[in-house]
Amino acid sequence: MVPRPRRPRELHWYHAGPMLFGDWGTSRLYVLGLCFYYTHHASLWFMLAMSALLVLLGWAYSVICRLHPDGGGVYSSARERSQLLAVVGGLLLCADYIITASISALDAFHYLNVPHPEWWAAVSIAAIGMFNFFGPRKSGTGALVIAVLTVAMTIVIASFAVPSLPQVHMERPSGDAWQIWRQFVSIILAVSGVEAVANMTGIMVRPVERTSKLAIYPVVAEIVTLNLLLTLAMLAVPAVFLGDGNVAAQYTAHRDDLLRALAEYYVGPRFAAVSSLVFALLLLSAVNTALSGLVSIQFMMARDGELPKNMLQLNGYGVPLLPLLLAIGVPLTVLLLFPDVAKLADLYAIGVVGAITINLGATATARRNDLASWERFGLALLAAFMLVVWLTIALTKVHALTFALVVLGAGLGTRWLVRHRAELADSLSRLPTPLRKALIPAPTEGESESETAGAAAEAKHAYEPKGIVMVAARGGNPRLLQFAVEEAKNRQAELRVLFVRQLAILPMGPAEELLEPHSDQEASKLFAEVDRLAREAGVPWRPVYTASDNVAAMIAETAVIHGADVLILGASQRGPLWKAMKGDVIQEVGQYLPESVRLIIHA
Repeated sequence: MVPRPRRPRELHWYHAGPMLFGDWGTSRLYVLGLCFYYTHHASLWFMLAMSALLVLLGWAYSVICRLHPDGGGVYSSARERSQLLAVVGGLLLCADYIITASISALDAFHYLNVPHPEWWAAVSIAAIGMFNFFGPRKSGTGALVIAVLTVAMTIVIASFAVPSLPQVHMERPSGDAWQIWRQFVSIILAVSGVEAVANMTGIMVRPVERTSKLAIYPVVAEIVTLNLLLTLAMLAVPAVFLGDGNVAAQYTAHRDDLLRALAEYYVGPRFAAVSSLVFALLLLSAVNTALSGLVSIQFMMARDGELPKNMLQLNGYGVPLLPLLLAIGVPLTVLLLFPDVAKLADLYAIGVVGAITINLGATATARRNDLASWERFGLALLAAFMLVVWLTIALTKVHALTFALVVLGAGLGTRWLVRHRAELADSLSRLPTPLRKALIPAPTEGESESETAGAAAEAKHAYEPKGIVMVAARGGNPRLLQFAVEEAKNRQAELRVLFVRQLAILPMGPAEELLEPHSDQEASKLFAEVDRLAREAGVPWRPVYTASDNVAAMIAETAVIHGADVLILGASQRGPLWKAMKGDVIQEVGQYLPESVRLIIHA
């Protein structure tokens, strides 16, 4: 049996690290202000405790990445314990992505100091969502540039603040143990973003263990070091400046743009304006990542039958349409309902902490031989700690618990309807005909199993194949298909027809079978037409179906795996917009393809 082609692994550590920083490091832009808002001049003690937790989580996720080289996000890892647990974790991850988009967009425009930042944020979510309609292929390079600029700006602020550190005004945490614990929990969203690295392992360059460590540990070191330095810098700023002339307002005036205030005080207004633009770009980059993640998790759950199959329908750029619409609409709605960074932070925390808790707990209790006892104990201890944090949020933040229950209720309710569709259809069959037709959707062509592959194997051939001719086809171009059949017959070769479905999502787990040909109407029609032409010519043939976000690399890799002597491509019919967004497939295939495979372009 010919092995199935796998999606290309192109994500190096120097791409994964900035992408992780774009999620995890972004939290600094609102966590510092929230820390000062909730804990006042005792902030350093809470930031030290949070830094210890961040280091431990960095270690934990390096273990998770090692154990799950094909995707270690909560939805993938929790399936080792229970599919229902995986769905709950996936839904909590959806809640995390929803608030990531909302809070990042809102805080971006706080940093830009524009009036009515909530409306600007709503427009930005809609605009970024529309851009995602085209399914951008790569974000690693852009993330790298923004991350480097952000780190550079932050280092400049911290460096200018060093001479003022002797003026730091520190206090001990006040109140009883419960009050101190609640203050710590109020800044727990500093952990947000760590889950992102686990979702990247499926496209990381092997060995994944090494790539993930090189991505995680520098990011953890940067976050911890600069968070502590900036906290000290924050505590050294005069109260009058932080309160914009009002000492009583020092904890609230710059809650949502504290890093801008530090840049202005220590470096100057012009630097603050430039750095704020960079910080806003990082936050908007986080919005883009969150929307992409929200689309991906919905798609993966739909693929597994946990959500309706119509969520698998793709547009011409390989983007699932319904998940994209939900990914835009839900964060935008939440933003307009809660146009406040502190309230969004509460909603944020309950989702991300829940997802992390399930991932750590599922990994710690999984039956694996490649997990050392001390690693299992460490993961279990961290999971228990995060569970206590989650319960604290649920008990003390009613609106956060309500939000989590709404997301879980909507997701699990939809899952129940999907799984009991047959029973519901049977019950509804007793209704009057007009009402029954309105409530029960007619079956689609894609729901019937394709027998093309079996027919191809049973057909009688005019000769025994002496080689392999592969044609990569889309859209059923009759001239291209006829040419491929004739070329295979002239060469006395077997024809293999490759259909690569453009899939512009980040798969959160094993993706060798993201889609199947029987659920793809376009592929089914193509294979049926090839079967007719091949039967008439007596040419042996086989269908090859796969999905990838990098069509060119997948075509070249599949041709090599199948041992093709000749690869036939049709001249591109795509317009300039497609080429601008996706590149020229033929040119890229030529770059990937080894010299041993002859490339024929059919005009």
